[in-house]
Amino acid sequence: MADPSFPEAGNLIHLEHVNFEVDDHDMATVFFMAGLGLTRDPYKRADETNMGVNVGLQQFHLSRRGHPTPPFAGQIGLVVPDLDGIRDRLQRLQSLGKFDATPYQMTEHGGSLSVISPFGIALNLHAVGTLPFLRPLGIAYVDVPVPPGSVDAIAAFYRQIMDCPAEVDELEGEPTAVVTVGAYQQLRYRERLCESYETHSFHVALYTTRYNALRDTLISHGSHMGDALEQTFFFNQILEPDTGAAIFKFQHEMRGLFHPDFMRPLINRWPMEAEPFSDQASLMARLRDRPGLSTSRTDTKK
Repeated sequence: MADPSFPEAGNLIHLEHVNFEVDDHDMATVFFMAGLGLTRDPYKRADETNMGVNVGLQQFHLSRRGHPTPPFAGQIGLVVPDLDGIRDRLQRLQSLGKFDATPYQMTEHGGSLSVISPFGIALNLHAVGTLPFLRPLGIAYVDVPVPPGSVDAIAAFYRQIMDCPAEVDELEGEPTAVVTVGAYQQLRYRERLCESYETHSFHVALYTTRYNALRDTLISHGSHMGDALEQTFFFNQILEPDTGAAIFKFQHEMRGLFHPDFMRPLINRWPMEAEPFSDQASLMARLRDRPGLSTSRTDTKK
């Protein structure tokens, strides 16, 4: 009998990154690095047009094209090693006014934090051990709102076309197509009434063991968008597998196992032995609170 602790993974074996546009890399540095404790990839997407943010063995890709961040009505679920430390850092950054005039919000839910990033993208942060995941840091799921009545066909698309486990369940009262895209990694399509189901340029990158066959299938179904370098292609339509009718538009970046980034070692700061710059932060706080003293710098040159 199969052990339910180790479910089948299927053809999709790794959720590699989540991509969305941001209009301010300085704010991204404050939120993702200073707040969440993540690490900027020093090797790839390190110029002014893109930012790779390492999350364990996964990444956020934060492209910067000079436009406001497009809205996304879903949520991204992260597993993190130190929920209390993240909460404290975010509270401190908020008290310093770093998130003023942004949609930023944070709400505590026992073993998790619900955070609206300064860009309006919703993140759910889960303490390690509170949901199944292989490592202490990573992206566990992406929740995507879809129109009512669509999850059965979405699950069928992933089972029949993408050749991976997908089942219909109910999450918090919402019918949901739960798709396995890696070890304890999921795409969760949740039926929810929304004003718009537009996902803009938001996309996920997945590794497949059947790159050529899957590419040919999606070309034949009219969903293939085009190829990129080094065994990569994109598709943008989830289809009814028998009729080919479009169900939902959501962009996927598909990569094969020969892609040079497959399981590329990523630099992370976790686990942290001590809070970075905690000594300076403590000193600055004490100086700021002492009457008559200021930590601001002034130019005294004549």
